[in-house]
Parts: sequence; structure tokens; C-alpha cells
Amino acid sequence: MRVLHLFSNCKWTGPAEPALNMCIALRSQGITVDFACAPRAGSGFNEIVSVARAQHIEPLDFMRLYKHRNPIWNFLDARALRHYLGTTQYDLIHCHLDNDHEITLRATANLDIPVIRSNHFGTGLPNNRRHRILATRSSAIFEPSLEAEKSDAVNFNIEPERLFLIPGAVNTKRFTPKRPLPNMRSQIDIPEDAFLFGIVARMQTHRHYEDLFEAFRKLSDIADNAHLVVVGRGTRQQQVAFTPVKRLNLEDRVHFSGYLEKDAYTGLLHNFDVGLFLTPGTDGTCRASREIMAMGKPLIVADRGMLREIINDKAGIITDGSVEELYKAMLQLYQKPKLLQQLAKNAYETAHSRYTLEYQAKCIIAAYEKILLRT
Repeated sequence: MRVLHLFSNCKWTGPAEPALNMCIALRSQGITVDFACAPRAGSGFNEIVSVARAQHIEPLDFMRLYKHRNPIWNFLDARALRHYLGTTQYDLIHCHLDNDHEITLRATANLDIPVIRSNHFGTGLPNNRRHRILATRSSAIFEPSLEAEKSDAVNFNIEPERLFLIPGAVNTKRFTPKRPLPNMRSQIDIPEDAFLFGIVARMQTHRHYEDLFEAFRKLSDIADNAHLVVVGRGTRQQQVAFTPVKRLNLEDRVHFSGYLEKDAYTGLLHNFDVGLFLTPGTDGTCRASREIMAMGKPLIVADRGMLREIINDKAGIITDGSVEELYKAMLQLYQKPKLLQQLAKNAYETAHSRYTLEYQAKCIIAAYEKILLRT
């Protein structure tokens, strides 16, 4: 089986890592996978190309694959792809983003090649004319959640046999507490005996940081050793994070690590006692929540997007995202070590069974085979 994956972006953000990891996992299962992405990033650094090459995948570079639709460049990309498909035979084409999906459908018109779309929105593709065209003209859509599957079936009147539930995945060889990792507490001036809550999210206005800081302020009044670390950065970080933390007199209890990579990032997740996830970001499948779970840490989440499905009441506590409920959930895990331990165990077991790259690849291959049988 030979499959072409397309990713119309040059930035290492949102679904870039899940898409590339998917290709790597499929290759490990014996599938021949080619990967095409935007070959250039203007004057900036194209991290997708760099990471792909580090994983022994040489991206195809004969298309521009811009993130946003452009009539001229899309036409030229579609023409280039159609010509390429005349010289290289694929069993399926797997799209990840709107623009590469649109380019592929134009290029494959009247060709007998199934086109598949991975939905990275988490709760279903946006219900608009563009996505209706993309969805209905595709051979299949790979859905990250039951909610997404139901939403797309209703919004676009898609037959159930064209929808496949494919769980999100993380690299559980990297995200595991069983390998040596740096102690990041000492590097960020977090006390070794602190009970550490942690959140991984860009500091933007829609990420509900104001509710988190208010809830943590209430907890800090009665929990002397409770600390909170924010992993990430953002263009609004002064407005949504630094200023509120100062106003609430939490500067000695809330820590900002900035953007972390490689073992520095994994090591800090390992230092969490409890993880938090309040709302999906550019990756609607909430990858960081699975990474925290894979490190054996329970989660406190708001009931937004597909977060309820990810932890399923077994790997943490689901709240409505309000200040009061976040505070109660944090207090509960702070005060009840047995509950904390059980939820941590559940989180680890779930991540290392259902959310592995190997399991995801097997689900995708089974879906590929069903799609090919009916074409």
C-alpha cells in the first residue's frame, strides 16, 4: 500500500506534529508513505521540513502548499499534483488541512484515487459551504472523537461507512515517566516540595487564563505549598497572564517557563502533580492533554471540545470551567492523595494503550483497507 500525505503549512504548530507522527507510525507498520508540505517559509525557518528530515522523511517539494487559499497558487499546485499522479501511483491520498484538501480534490477530479481527510478540529469540521464541499467529495473522513463523527454526519449528511473514528496519539516512547528526565523545578525556581499544577497552552485571550488564576488564588489561600506553572508563550501574555498574576499577588506561586522543547518540555510535565486543560487551541484534538496523561498525571479539564472524551471521567476531573468548579477540583486532588494516585494510574494506562502511535496506525490501516475494498 502506498499513500501520499499532504500538509499545507510550513509552521510547527497545531496539527503539524500529529500529522508527521502519523506518517512515521504508518511507515513503521510497513506502509509506504510520502509526505508533502510547504517547502518554504518565506524568510523564516521551516521547522516541518527540518523535523521530517530528522525522522528520515524527505518531504516532496514540487508544490507550494500555502496555508490559505489562493486562486493562482492553488491552480498551479493542483496542476502539478495531477501531473505527479500521472507518474507516481498511489493507492490513497490523505489530506490534513483545508487548503491541501481543496488542492487534492481538484487534482484528482475524474481519477480513481480515494481522497481521505483527517479532521483535526476535534468536534467536527466547521459547518460552512467550503467544508461541506470538502467533506462530501471525499472518500472518507477520519474523526478524532465521537462528537466530531456525529457532527459531520449530521451537518454534511455523510454515510456512516465513510466516517472512521481514529483516536489521537502521542509518542509514548518519548512521553513516559520511566525514562531519565531533567528536574525542571530547580531550573524554574519551583520548590522541590511544591504541589505543582501545570498547564500547557498559548497565552491568548480565549484560553480562559482569567478563570484559572482566580481559582488558583482561592486555592493558594489555604494550600501553602501549591504552585502553578504555565508552559507556553503568546502575543497577549502580558495582558492575560503577567498582569493578572501580579494583580492577584501570585508572583511567588505562579511560574512561567516559556516555550520548552525536547526533554526540557517532557521533564517539566514529569514534574507536574496535576495537569490542567481548559479549552482546545489550534490543535482541536488537544494533544498536550494526552502528553500529560502519558506522563502518568491526572487532568482537570473544562467540558469544552473533546476533552470529556479524552479523559472519560477516569483520568481526571471534568468541570464546567468556572472559577468555583476549577477551585473545587484542584482542592480535591490536593487534599485526596489516594484519588490523585488512582486517577494518575488511569491516565497512564489509557495513554499507553489507546493513545499510542502504534494503536493509531493500526486503526488507520484497517480504515485504509476498508476504503480500498469498496473502491
